[in-house]
Amino acid sequence: MSLKKVQQVKADRGFKIFDLIVYGAIALLVAALFIAVFASRDTSPVEGIRVYAGGTAVFEYDFEKGSYTVLGESVTVTDGEVLTVKIDTAGGCNVLEINKAERTAKMAEADCRGQDCVHTPAIKDNSGIIYCSPHGIKIVPFGHEEDDTVLM
Repeated sequence: MSLKKVQQVKADRGFKIFDLIVYGAIALLVAALFIAVFASRDTSPVEGIRVYAGGTAVFEYDFEKGSYTVLGESVTVTDGEVLTVKIDTAGGCNVLEINKAERTAKMAEADCRGQDCVHTPAIKDNSGIIYCSPHGIKIVPFGHEEDDTVLM
């Protein structure tokens, strides 16, 4: 490299004005997408929840009526201040706790290895969902809209 070229490179600034415009536009786009995703969530109060095991509904709880319906033989319910729902599948067992007073549902126990469903936040509005991938259990609020994505 010639001495003239070295001096020319030293004199150049790191960023050109066009670079800064492109980076600013990308930052604005990311911020707009972030706001759009979180502002469009359905945060209306949960009316009830439905539990699916293997793609089939096995349990429903209606917060409005304060009643539940067992739709599958693999479900055991213990009623009390907190409703405890035990769901047995071929892959294992999960325990769901439904707090009637707080109108929330959370996975309390699971015997799968990762236990991601246990660490998922409780369902308290229509934007929440709990999914246990190893056991194929999905808990959704009544007002949840499916986006036709396939979870495996």
